[in-house]
Amino acid sequence: MEPEVYKLITTHRTIRRYKPGKIPSEHLEKIINSAIRAPSSSNLQSYCIIRITDPILRKRVAKLAGDQEHIYTASEFFIFIADTNRLIQCGKEFGIETAEPNIRMLYVSTVDAAIAAQNMVLTAESLGYGTCYIGAVQNDPCGIAELLNLPKHTYPLFGLTIGIPDEDPPMKPRLPKRALVHLNTYVSNGENVTAAMEAFKGTEYYDSFKRRILRYYSKNGRYEIRFRKMVDCLRKMGYKLE
Repeated sequence: MEPEVYKLITTHRTIRRYKPGKIPSEHLEKIINSAIRAPSSSNLQSYCIIRITDPILRKRVAKLAGDQEHIYTASEFFIFIADTNRLIQCGKEFGIETAEPNIRMLYVSTVDAAIAAQNMVLTAESLGYGTCYIGAVQNDPCGIAELLNLPKHTYPLFGLTIGIPDEDPPMKPRLPKRALVHLNTYVSNGENVTAAMEAFKGTEYYDSFKRRILRYYSKNGRYEIRFRKMVDCLRKMGYKLE
């Protein structure tokens, strides 16, 4: 028999429509504890999680994140924060002069937060709930930082909704292994590109694949726009970028 965790991973679907209802406290405790027990670089756990229960605050966050309705209809909504501030303050308690927060520290915080969030997703889905990552936090990171009263040396990374599913969407396709998995060295002969292009050819997802590259990777696309906002916000939040 396949392990239950493998079934969860390989049948995952993003859920954006939720039924009204609260998550029982014992389930919520397990979901949050699974994040806390996630692997962490040097066990520094350089992130924090803000659980947002205030409906007005949720709507204000949702507006900054593209007015995504599921942010305020989900049973639970969390925002994951890169938290260098806590470690700097702990360093002061030890009498340590810490370095100025930099991109390397942000990288570690981001990886730690992502692993913790995925633990939450797996636990929530094992309990029968649906989940959705909210990358659109990056539409206005400084606006969200202000709403959440984030101190210097922190940065909002992404959100996560969890709730009772009210939809049954199909699983989204994934690229084949030969497009994603390389052996010993990067495949530079174009085979990975060919595999990626052929994966969706002749399917309803082909045009979607093209639109997503256009939307996110084109000049002045969403990633470039978000990058500019990210750099500006990181500087305001006290991160060294050079």
